Amino acid sequence: MKFKDFKFKSRLAYAINRAGFEEPSPIQEKSIPLILEGKDMVGQAHTGTGKTAAFALPILQKTTKSMGVNAVVIVPTRELATQVADEFYKFSRNLGIRTATVYGGTSYKRQINHIENAGVIVATPGRFLDLLSRNKIDIDPYYVVLDEADEMLNMGFLEDIRRILDHLKDRKQTLMFSATMPDEIKELADTILKNPEFIRTEKAEITNNNIKQYYYVVDEHERDDAIVRLIEYADPDKAIVFCRTKRETGRLAEYLAGQGYKTAALHGDMEQWDRQKTMKSFRRNEYEILVATDVAARGLDVRGVSHVFNYQIPMESESYVHRIGRTGRAKRDGVAMMLVSPQELRELERIKADVGSELELQSIPQKNSSPEERLKELFQMVASQRANKAGEVIVDAMTEKTDVKTVAVKLALLLEKTLRQDGGIGKSADEVKKLLEKGDSDDNKKSSRSSNRGRSNSRNNRSRSSSSRGRHARSSQRIRRGTGRGQVPEPQFKKTSGGSRIIARKLY
Repeated sequence: MKFKDFKFKSRLAYAINRAGFEEPSPIQEKSIPLILEGKDMVGQAHTGTGKTAAFALPILQKTTKSMGVNAVVIVPTRELATQVADEFYKFSRNLGIRTATVYGGTSYKRQINHIENAGVIVATPGRFLDLLSRNKIDIDPYYVVLDEADEMLNMGFLEDIRRILDHLKDRKQTLMFSATMPDEIKELADTILKNPEFIRTEKAEITNNNIKQYYYVVDEHERDDAIVRLIEYADPDKAIVFCRTKRETGRLAEYLAGQGYKTAALHGDMEQWDRQKTMKSFRRNEYEILVATDVAARGLDVRGVSHVFNYQIPMESESYVHRIGRTGRAKRDGVAMMLVSPQELRELERIKADVGSELELQSIPQKNSSPEERLKELFQMVASQRANKAGEVIVDAMTEKTDVKTVAVKLALLLEKTLRQDGGIGKSADEVKKLLEKGDSDDNKKSSRSSNRGRSNSRNNRSRSSSSRGRHARSSQRIRRGTGRGQVPEPQFKKTSGGSRIIARKLY
């Protein structure tokens, strides 16, 4: 199928052709006809598959300059808002349809002015809800699009989304796109969409097949050396390194810069201006490595990212899908590498099962791994070492019974062997296999102990319960009420001015 088969209006078709689009991606081929037919839909597709164009093109086909705001697109982050707006602009600049971008950290007045002249709004939930709640804008869009719905769920925007949609009750068509489909997103779709069509990506296709995925097992203290070794070995054109926390992101960016790499950090604590400046510099190749958190880099589309490095394993399977989706975009090849500690191997297995990916175990490339490299370093070491009296004494002693050349050859071999063994980082495939087998064995032992404890506790409980019932029965038989010896007296009440009170009765 070709894009011309959709029969877009001439100026839109021209923009599509100028952008180099010829054949629609699977998500585009399935989504565009449904949207043009006016149906609500849910599309599951990983990033980098062209899903922005999947909803932008049919919306622009149905939008004219005189309509005012005809579409609202809600996205989780400011960076993604800018990116989606750029995609709309790419196709709409010849149509006279303007796009307004709405997010926090910028002037209300300027954004409101842009909205008044726009046909499409791309917004983050917080600022957009603020404008609607305070009646700062008056819009009646035909289309509402929720992009990266799973990430908005993870960021806690679900209630904001519901409130936004309450303000936009007259919308005619609602579209939802998500890389993953947790139960909460399915429930949201059932409540806000009308008889939606579901376009699902098969589990095996959740991650891009153009991306080669590798993992490396290292101890915690080896992470810094390991990431540098991987970057040296991969020699990426442009790369993104993912960390779990903002603090770790800043620290690692400084560390890599100290190793001689042009590196920048991107995280949520940065001012909007600094984030935009960083992204612009990264796109212009002023930085070769971007160290980022999951949220800050969610949905980013940067051309030429050849490698993604996971400095730390992500918290969620969904995050892994979005991380590696920064490379291998637009049918290009990409590489994703992840560092995993021995304690995280089970977590890795869960991610592999969730996303249907087969990650290949590899060993960290060793320094001086080739004979040429070792020989080069050997020459450098010898050239830089100064001769002294102590060295002469050693050589004289060693050459008393052996000729100088033989001694020199043996010393060179010993030094070369040391270089070959130096710099080992991480676990080998055999070591990882043993770790996994040990984990299975430990799990079986725990399960057995737990089962035995369960049976033992059950017997003890039955025994205690039986004993308790016996004591209770015997106790019930012994209780006799009355005033005689061994009897429990009946309680007596005495009227007082303040009410009633129980009178204690002495026993024998």
